[in-house]
Amino acid sequence: MQPVGLIVGHGYVKAVSIDRSVVFPALAAPAPASDYVSTVSGANTVHPVRVNGAGDWLVGEEAQTFAPRRISSILDRSRYAHPSYRVLVRAALDRLLPDRGRHLLIRTGMPASWYPDLTARGALEDAILQAAAPWAAVTVKIAPEAAGVFYAWVIESGGVNVARTHGKIGIIDIGYRDFNIASFVDARYVGGISQPGGMFQALHDMQRLISRQYQLELSPHEIDSALRRGYVLVDGTARALPAGTQEALDRTLAPILSAGRTLWPSGGRDLAALVLGGGGAQMVAASLAAVFPQLAQPACPSPQLAGAWGFKQAAMQELRPNRTARG
Repeated sequence: MQPVGLIVGHGYVKAVSIDRSVVFPALAAPAPASDYVSTVSGANTVHPVRVNGAGDWLVGEEAQTFAPRRISSILDRSRYAHPSYRVLVRAALDRLLPDRGRHLLIRTGMPASWYPDLTARGALEDAILQAAAPWAAVTVKIAPEAAGVFYAWVIESGGVNVARTHGKIGIIDIGYRDFNIASFVDARYVGGISQPGGMFQALHDMQRLISRQYQLELSPHEIDSALRRGYVLVDGTARALPAGTQEALDRTLAPILSAGRTLWPSGGRDLAALVLGGGGAQMVAASLAAVFPQLAQPACPSPQLAGAWGFKQAAMQELRPNRTARG
């Protein structure tokens, strides 16, 4: 059985298997074939995704490039029942596991505030099962999204790091349009909070800064890419990020710290570790470390992949004989 960690966020789709990972913008748009025939070659220039008779869809960068006005954007839990969600899952699995003759154990997450909703949880499981129908057999397990970052912290390549399962562990998972925080005690999930926020407002603030300094109109995803590179491409030349960038990023921390004070009554001072992950982690890690000296990040390919990586690690641990992971 193939272990898979999967998170279809509001900003990016992240999927991880034993030997491969994929990340692409969580964008999906209907794609009538006649719109995407090359006038030069006469060939179809994109790769539409089809799931359960829902027609052709473009995903990721292709949706942004060829159909930006048709992109489906659903931010509430009804997204799980929409065809665009199944399309994003199918695209992730196709890129991750092109061999469809595999049995899959897929671990995934959903925002903490949605997790108690059994109807939403069932819709998420059903969407993944439909999207994964071409594979041989599929098992889906769902947890609060921040659990993925916790798993990435405690489950290493050789198994569970038992020392990291002791005591109180806090999690901050900063996403594109929301954030999740959670508390674990002796490796058991105690509670979590998810709220709108994340990086989206900072990216919009940076839109204004970049437009003012460089007269460029970039999409939020393009700005996010510039942040990860550390520069803006202007007239073919790498230019510094505009003044005010770090201040815009640090403003995302106020609601996170406020939610943390609610979840951790001592303000987090009694946490053995505060583990940071998510797409916004690398941008604010230094500022958070100034508040929380016990701040830590999992050893995984990138902070953006931490949640999906952790769910993959948990799936691998579950498939091992004599496993010791809990949760």
